[in-house]
Amino acid sequence: MRRHLTAPFFLSIMLSVLVGCVSPAGSEKPPSAQTGALADDETTPTAAALEAAPAALETPIPEGSVLPLLKAEFALRARDFELGSSLLTEQAMALNDPALTRRALRLAEFISNEQRAAALSLRLAELDPNDGAAAAAASGWLMRSGQPLKALQFAESALVLGVSVNIAGNLGSFSQLDDNTQRAVAAAIESLSARWPNDDEVAIAATLLARLRQDWPLAESLILPVLQRSPSDMRSLMLWTQLQIDQSVENPLERLADAVTDYPENTELRLQYARLLGAEGDYSGAQAQFAILLALDPDNPEMLSTAALLDFELERYDAALAKFLQLIALEARLDEAFYYVGRIRAAEDRYPEAIEAFASVGPSREFRDAKARAAQVLIDTAFASDIRQFFHDQRRIYPSAAEQLFLLEAESLRDWAGESLAAYDRGLSAFPQSFSLLYGRAMIHESEGALQAMEKDLRSILAQDPNHAATLNALGYSLTNRTQRYEEAAELIERALALSPGDPAIMDSLGWVYYKLGQYVQSESLLREAHAAFPDPEVAAHLGEVLWAQGREVEAKDVWQEGLNRVNDHPIILEAIDRLGVALP
Repeated sequence: MRRHLTAPFFLSIMLSVLVGCVSPAGSEKPPSAQTGALADDETTPTAAALEAAPAALETPIPEGSVLPLLKAEFALRARDFELGSSLLTEQAMALNDPALTRRALRLAEFISNEQRAAALSLRLAELDPNDGAAAAAASGWLMRSGQPLKALQFAESALVLGVSVNIAGNLGSFSQLDDNTQRAVAAAIESLSARWPNDDEVAIAATLLARLRQDWPLAESLILPVLQRSPSDMRSLMLWTQLQIDQSVENPLERLADAVTDYPENTELRLQYARLLGAEGDYSGAQAQFAILLALDPDNPEMLSTAALLDFELERYDAALAKFLQLIALEARLDEAFYYVGRIRAAEDRYPEAIEAFASVGPSREFRDAKARAAQVLIDTAFASDIRQFFHDQRRIYPSAAEQLFLLEAESLRDWAGESLAAYDRGLSAFPQSFSLLYGRAMIHESEGALQAMEKDLRSILAQDPNHAATLNALGYSLTNRTQRYEEAAELIERALALSPGDPAIMDSLGWVYYKLGQYVQSESLLREAHAAFPDPEVAAHLGEVLWAQGREVEAKDVWQEGLNRVNDHPIILEAIDRLGVALP
């Protein structure tokens, strides 16, 4: 059996390579404010050039458009691209001028205004039905906005005009479409495949569709001609390889390996091959390929990062550390590099260096875990004051993440009496309406028996959002356990369950309050459903007690024993059997 690597370096390889992402390319320079009505020159004219311009313009400009177009010109001269884009877009939508619309589209792409670019690409395709590039651009923007059927219509127009389009991108969210839309998308791609059998983009899309339907022979027959025409085409090779993996073919990477041999200078091809070797458990092969890649391009951040992650997953920490430090020296992928340097230094018990590295991780996917790991090192080696200072400094450096840092600080200070509550208080001084901070402080109040303070914080959340299911459940469950306000608690939890039907935690809470109300049948039904979905020992404690109350002692003991088999010292089960005087085998 192959051992499959679950390291972060292999996430989303196939989807990103095969489906891709269509984004019309922006120009290196922003387009000028000139419209097609003024000139076809790509550069912004000088004042002298404007004075020398011929009196008779090619396309008359409506009187109401002269001032907005001049404003756009001067906005672009002042490098106010947003204003210039807004004005040009408005005029492009009002005037039937393809040249103006093209300029507006290029500017929208340059400033990455996707909504504007999408509208302009559609406008351009409407104004100039013979512009294949416009149809292709419209198809791409429609695909990105989740309108595959319209995207495929414009793709067909582009193909008719001789412009190839990324069709496969329309299958990126295929599984999320309703049945009727899936059938329509599939029919459109099949039609394109029949009309343009030699178009590689169409063939790749048709192959992906066949793969989604698990029609392996059809998929292979569609992609093989592409590979014959373009033996080193990355997407085709990766798609073929994935088909072999899908079918558990022996040596599924064979064709990819041959392509790497035939095209040794193709680093992207070798990189994907190295990643797949790692994913298939051939770590020595993967490392050999990364060694070649790094010899060819030693300062390539993507290759360094991937190779470093592979080393880390294989516990080759010295090699991984060297690569991550190289990334830091190159000022590339800094958050990821600092995060793993911190983890390696912490494992080496080099705590100051670990904390320094974790502190250097900025807002990113590694941010929260880096700060939590730094706090854990401080918990194990320092004092509450050190933790407070660490998070104070982090909030100064990363003010946009201050609320999250207050939460982490409060969680990290739980072992020091009063410190966690004080951290929540500081956080709520800065963010008085924060749901997360109010909820966290409420749970501290609840654990300390300060029920009025707990209820006040939870009701502060509900005052802002009466339908906050987690808070309704938390308040109802706390009232069930800490008071005799069972009917009020039941009402709160019933509202929570109506908002989040099927949630096992809420079903457990409602089953428990029904037990307190003496409604054993309803209680048992809910608790059994919750336990089946989420066999947590706390749910087992509640279910066992309901069974015990009905005289079904053997069943109750079995449920409790099952819970203790999962967590042998679970406090809620132990409290229940001690209170009821139960002796388990």
